[in-house]
Amino acid sequence: MIDYLNVDNPAVLGFGAMRLPDTEQVSKMVDAYLDSGSNYFDTAYIYDGSEEALKKTLVTRHPRNSFVIADKLPPWLVNNHADCKKIFEESLTRLGIDYFDYYLVHSLDDSREDDVEKKELFSWVADQKKKGLVKHVGFSFHGTTAYLDRLLKRHPEVEFVQLQLNYMDILRGPAGEWHELGLKYNVPIIVMEPVKGGSLAKLAPAAEKLFKDYAPDRSIASWAMQYAGTLKGVTLVLGGMSTLEHVQDNVKTFKNLKPFTTEEMGLIESALVEMSKVASIPCTACKYCHTDCPQQIDIASCFSLYNDVSRGDAEWNRAMMYKTLPEGRRADDCTGCGICLSHCPQHIDIPDRLQVVVKKFK
Repeated sequence: MIDYLNVDNPAVLGFGAMRLPDTEQVSKMVDAYLDSGSNYFDTAYIYDGSEEALKKTLVTRHPRNSFVIADKLPPWLVNNHADCKKIFEESLTRLGIDYFDYYLVHSLDDSREDDVEKKELFSWVADQKKKGLVKHVGFSFHGTTAYLDRLLKRHPEVEFVQLQLNYMDILRGPAGEWHELGLKYNVPIIVMEPVKGGSLAKLAPAAEKLFKDYAPDRSIASWAMQYAGTLKGVTLVLGGMSTLEHVQDNVKTFKNLKPFTTEEMGLIESALVEMSKVASIPCTACKYCHTDCPQQIDIASCFSLYNDVSRGDAEWNRAMMYKTLPEGRRADDCTGCGICLSHCPQHIDIPDRLQVVVKKFK
């Protein structure tokens, strides 16, 4: 079994199961991924249908000792330890397993700090480890550098941390500080959003041209995956895979994983310059904001269509696609209530950005 928390080994590819297609396709993806030699599957209680899909395509088709599963406890859905137990057991049932290899307190940010400590979520998860129901405990993070520092200092029992690290967020955002804190506290790092929800798989035409002129046969996404996989202290990189082609491309990248040359790093810097010229919304399509929206607006699709235009797609085409969204669920229907704001890991001013979408597709 692979030790996914050994920082001395090269980073390994993990199977992110947030966005999955139909059962037949997922089965092929699971098999191709396992055939590559890796076996880490990442899901969460709130990933709609993900746990059930992994039960059908992975758990019932492969021996339990041939794979590891990571799942997550959503702090915003629990009020006490009884709620924790209910969610924990429901996840086990959905997956058809009797223990978790990795279990995380999910999506921590500054707004949840007092609540998480008051509810003693870390101690509850640690108790599950003592009972043998969890092998390794950690947390995923979307907050400020100061809060991450407090978390790592306050909870030395944490065995790993899951961070959003990609070349855009590190070289143009705060993620470089998060990475440095992981190294400072000597805690193994699992990378999520290495392709930033797909936004680093399809770039502005000028940025894509830089990469394709240099390496015509490489996918755009592979540059982001290689960057994340060669960061110091990173033990595993979660690829959010939704097609068999995604699996095959990511497996290919990690088979020959090596640090970038000085020239290649220069290409990434040049691509970032080109990307900065194009306005976009930093949505990763996690859809957490959809949970409590009273209008049930398809926020992720609205932002995706807007970003497609920003990257050079035909505006008339994306405007037509925008109009095919269900009536009542478009950006135009946002009432500005702001309920979505506390759910966004990227801290996007969602009501404000939805109005930008409205103006684009008016």
